[in-house]
Amino acid sequence: MYVPYPGLHHAIDHDRLEAIRPGIDVLDVPYEIEHEFRAAREREPFSEELRREEPPLSPDQAAAFARAHVILTLDVPMDLPPLAPHLRWIQAIGSGVGQFVSARLPEGDIVLTNGASIGAVSIAEWTLARILQILKRLPQHDARAREHRWVMAHGTTLAGRTVAIVGLGAIGREVARRARSFDVTLIGVRRHWSRGQGDPDVDELTGPDDFHDVLGRSDIVVAAVPGTADNENLFDAAAFAAMRPGSIFVNVGRGMLVDEGALMASLHAGRLRAAAIDVARTEPLPPDSPLWTAPNLYISPHSSAGSDDYARRAFDLFCDNLTRFVAGEPLRNVVDLTTGY
Repeated sequence: MYVPYPGLHHAIDHDRLEAIRPGIDVLDVPYEIEHEFRAAREREPFSEELRREEPPLSPDQAAAFARAHVILTLDVPMDLPPLAPHLRWIQAIGSGVGQFVSARLPEGDIVLTNGASIGAVSIAEWTLARILQILKRLPQHDARAREHRWVMAHGTTLAGRTVAIVGLGAIGREVARRARSFDVTLIGVRRHWSRGQGDPDVDELTGPDDFHDVLGRSDIVVAAVPGTADNENLFDAAAFAAMRPGSIFVNVGRGMLVDEGALMASLHAGRLRAAAIDVARTEPLPPDSPLWTAPNLYISPHSSAGSDDYARRAFDLFCDNLTRFVAGEPLRNVVDLTTGY
C-alpha cells in the first residue's frame, strides 16, 4: 500500500490496516502536484506539453509506485501503468477525478474509486450557510457593524421556497437532506431518470429534458454535478435566462459547468439576486478576474469540503474499501473515467 498524499499521514492507523490485511506494507512517500498543474491536467489530459512539464519522480517516489498494489492519494503521475506495474486499485481522496484521466488507468486495468462521500456533509453545510448568508443579508450586517452604523437590513425566509438540486450524487443528497429541515420544496435533477420515477430525498425528481423548466420554477439552484464533457457550460446564457428573476445560484460542482461571462451578465443585469461559487473555470482564480468584482457574487477558493476531520473520514472510506478489496467484494464509489463519475 502506498500513501503519497502528505495531508493523510496523521490519519493513518497502522494497527487498523494490519487487522484488515495482516502483513500489509505501508509506504509513506509524499507525492503531490501543484494545484495549477492539477487543474491543467483536468482541462487537457492528453497534452504533450503538460507531459514535458511534469516534474520527474524522485528515486523514492519511483520505487514506491513500482511496488504499490493499492494507493490512497489525491494525485498520481501521468501515464501511470508502466510506472506501477503491480497497481490494481487507487482510492482517491477527492470527489473530482479529472486529474486521473491523464494517468491512463484503464490501460493498466487499474480500478479508481473516488471520495465523493468524504466531503459531502461539509459541502452541504457550506451550501446552506451561503444560502442563509444571502437571504439573511449577513454581509450587509457585518459591513455596517464594521462602520459602527446601526442600520436595519431585513432578510427573507428560506421556508416555503423551492430549491433545485442539479445532481443527486453524494453531495446533492446531503444538501437535500439538510435543506428539507427548512421546510422547502425540493426538486432533484438527474441525468439518468425515467418519467414517473421518484426519490425519497426530494419532493420531485426530473431529468435533463425538463432542466430549464425546473430553473424557472426554483428560487435557489444548487449545481452539484461532475465536471464532465457533457456538463461543460451546462449553466450558459440560456440557463441563466431561464432562471426565476431574483433567484440564487450556488456552484459546488466544477467551474467548467458555468459560462462565467453569462453568470456575470446575469448578476450585472440584476436577474439573479446573488450567486456563490466554490469553484472556478481557472483555479486559482487570477487577481484580475472580473469575477472578483461581479455584484453579489460570493467566492471561496475551492474550500467547501475542508473540515477538521476530512483526513479521518478519507481513511475510514479507504478502510471500508480495503476490507472489500481483500475479500474480493465490490468497492464503493467506483469511477468510470469514460463518463467521469
